[in-house]
Amino acid sequence: MRTLMASAAIAVLAGCAVTPMALTKEEQSTKAQEDLAAVIQAGEAVTAPLALSDAMARAVRHNLELRVRQMETALSASQLDLSNYDMLPRLALSAGYTSRNNDAFGLGYQPNGTISSVPSAAVERSHATYNAALSWNILDFGASYYRAKQNADQVLVMEERRRRALQNLVLDVQLAWWRAEAAQRLLPQIDAMMVDIERGSERSRMIEARRLLPPLQIIAYRRSLLDLQQQLSTRRQELVQWRGEFADLVGLRPGEAYRVATPEQPQVALPDLIARIDDLEAMAIERRPELGEERYRERITALEGRKQILQLLPGLTLNAGANYDSNRFLINNQWNEAGALVSFNLLKLLSLPSVKRTTEASKQLDQARRLAITAAVMTQTRIAVNRYQLLKHELGVWDEALADDRSLVRAMRATQQSGLETELELIRAAARLAITQINRDVVHANLEHAMGRVMNSVGYDVVVADANVDETPTLARQLNTSLQQFFGENFGTKAPPPMQSVSIGEIHGLPPMVKREFTDSMLTVLRVARIPVAEQGGAVRTDVDVVFGAKQDSGRPVTLKVTLLGGNGQQVLQTAEMKSMLVEPVTSDQWKVLGEAAVFKVAENLRMLLGGGLKAAAEADTLSLTEGNTLKLDRRWTGPAPASQQP
Repeated sequence: MRTLMASAAIAVLAGCAVTPMALTKEEQSTKAQEDLAAVIQAGEAVTAPLALSDAMARAVRHNLELRVRQMETALSASQLDLSNYDMLPRLALSAGYTSRNNDAFGLGYQPNGTISSVPSAAVERSHATYNAALSWNILDFGASYYRAKQNADQVLVMEERRRRALQNLVLDVQLAWWRAEAAQRLLPQIDAMMVDIERGSERSRMIEARRLLPPLQIIAYRRSLLDLQQQLSTRRQELVQWRGEFADLVGLRPGEAYRVATPEQPQVALPDLIARIDDLEAMAIERRPELGEERYRERITALEGRKQILQLLPGLTLNAGANYDSNRFLINNQWNEAGALVSFNLLKLLSLPSVKRTTEASKQLDQARRLAITAAVMTQTRIAVNRYQLLKHELGVWDEALADDRSLVRAMRATQQSGLETELELIRAAARLAITQINRDVVHANLEHAMGRVMNSVGYDVVVADANVDETPTLARQLNTSLQQFFGENFGTKAPPPMQSVSIGEIHGLPPMVKREFTDSMLTVLRVARIPVAEQGGAVRTDVDVVFGAKQDSGRPVTLKVTLLGGNGQQVLQTAEMKSMLVEPVTSDQWKVLGEAAVFKVAENLRMLLGGGLKAAAEADTLSLTEGNTLKLDRRWTGPAPASQQP
């Protein structure tokens, strides 16, 4: 009998063994079709060119990675709901049925101590039991309470992560949109330019075959065309990839046709960052999601320490219940019971010092991590500001290069009929113009991204908490308003600081009859350089010393020393020296050239001193120039003295 039962048990266990089962091709195909249909259905048809705010709205609504973050937040909220139920008392209902094949007879003791010879039983062969018990452990309630508070903070942690994911998504879309806009505009130009390069290469082979130009010149020209063609091909691959990346961010189906809305007005004047860096850093420390997450984690750690200490206290369990037993031999088949139980693990108290040390170490770790992230956030904010300034300057350089290339192409087209060389060079110049245009637009996209990076580094929420994300047009308008608000508050066109004036001071060493011509030539250069001139009392005074050397066969050497003075002529800001040779007889033109040279020598540093106001320059460390044209910092001079202090 036992052998039969053992064999049956082994057979049942063998039948329940689990083995790996791969999906069939039909199942994989079905799942693939379902996933593809879900992705396509989640999308939204593109019916008009996408503006920047429209692209951001689509990304917020349809980006799958952001949706994962939202699901994580929802999961944390569900776990919080579950933890709230853990604080309730336990109400357990139980029912049982017992049956045996014989009676539970037994022999009992009689009052005189002897064993009865007549067996008896107080339990039926088959009977049922029912029980409803309510129990509440005070210690478990306290631990569940702290666990629920930790889960509540965990929900806020996931919300901060969702904020961070949303901010990063907005930043990525901003870069991708400007790149897609550049790609949409430049790809047709590149395709046309590639055709022109091929045509120019074929034409160069014909010219080489007919020996219309030197062979080395034709080969060098064709090789330069190949270099330009390679550069254009590389850039074309980048532009095509940018369009794909943008489509992925905004939730478009791969390969779906779309267009990007062209900006209404090209931005001529690049905006300046008008916000103070200290204010941006303070905003970043207050708003960044990473720091918000760390602050919540610090609260979670503190609650964990309290929970660990609470579990060392005595536990009190209260219980009450109703019972029923169908055994007919019982006098009371129904009864109620209540009780209380106190338990205290004394040995666990030995871990109290360790618990305190662990809690304190966790708090110190949280604080150190929060301070490290704070320093990193401040650094990121400054880097974002510096990157914007650098890219702004770089874009200005590319704008100048683009203007020069356009002027060159226009000039060459005007003279195209002059010869074969000009015609071939025109193709090469046009290709260089296309590459310059691409490089310029890439820098412009990076500049727009840098503006968004400043917004991202301070933790600015473009999508507010009460935004309606169910309608793309409504969300797009709200996003556009938020973007305009941030950029309007922190970026703008700064009025250039008023440039102070310079005055011509004392001129020593010149013959009296030529001082007038010398001074007029200095004033002419200052006027061309757009440096304000005052007859006297300028913020900077220019003194000139002219020292003549002995006459030589080649002429008469002359040493020109120019001194810039500030602080009412009491502080030397710059000295510069140059040597020249005057040809006898010395004409008035030579004196004029010498006067012009005196200003040219110091014009750049003079503009630096006057451009931002001398007081501001002094507060930011005044630049001065000593002998040998070596720049150094001079903190002593603070600009012209107030009128009450001037002698």
